[in-house]
Amino acid sequence: MGVVIRRLKSGDETRAGEVATTFKAAQFPLPRASRFLANPANYLIVAEMAGELAGFVLASRLQRLDREAAQLFVYEIGVTSQYRHGGIGTSLMGYVRELVAEESLLEAFVLADQRNHAAVRLYHSSGGHVEGAGSVLFVYPGHAARTTRRRLRLSRHARVARLRRRSGDY
Repeated sequence: MGVVIRRLKSGDETRAGEVATTFKAAQFPLPRASRFLANPANYLIVAEMAGELAGFVLASRLQRLDREAAQLFVYEIGVTSQYRHGGIGTSLMGYVRELVAEESLLEAFVLADQRNHAAVRLYHSSGGHVEGAGSVLFVYPGHAARTTRRRLRLSRHARVARLRRRSGDY
């Protein structure tokens, strides 16, 4: 049996939770999953092999002021380790390209770190092309991001201090 690619919709909250648990080690409570899936601007696309979760794409539809056609921002793609290098990522991006055509979108786009060679190869091989050469990504973190980063920074400092105590390197 081949890969099945589909966009999750209302009623697929359990599968959405499985995506969060499998790929993000995060909980996605049913009420939040329900709100997420009910929003037509949210795209959670899954790849399944024999009913088993093999991969996903998270994307958002962006309306434009200057054009009637919207864009699809592909925020994230992931494939479980046992299905990597088996065409799942390519199939997911093929589905994204089909959505662009079916929904008369202007385009789909994705940001990738040039050092992530696997991602760059995937996007090239699935028909994407690099646009512009000097783009820079600026991030304006909100309160939740600052709190998470602070916690991570504090835990990193605690680990370093613990290592120094163990080695006597104070």
